[in-house]
Amino acid sequence: MYLELRLRDAAQSEETALALSPLNPWHDGDWRSGVFHFRATRRFGYGTAAELCRKRLGTLDAVGIVGTLRLERRVSDVRPVATQGVL
Repeated sequence: MYLELRLRDAAQSEETALALSPLNPWHDGDWRSGVFHFRATRRFGYGTAAELCRKRLGTLDAVGIVGTLRLERRVSDVRPVATQGVL
């Protein structure tokens, strides 16, 4: 899944970037815009595990950072290949 987090207050971008760093977020243009993109995965594939996403977003809730999370797109019917190990 490709997700977008859009902060209500872009002034909180630096603290948000720090909290989301394990999710390997990226941005369009200036990272201080308050918009972060990241990938998440439920079972396998490229992206952050759902449990880690939940924990990092919970951290934002705990410190009072408010934003809107939006599903940008999802990749379905992805099959692992032999190079990804045993599933």
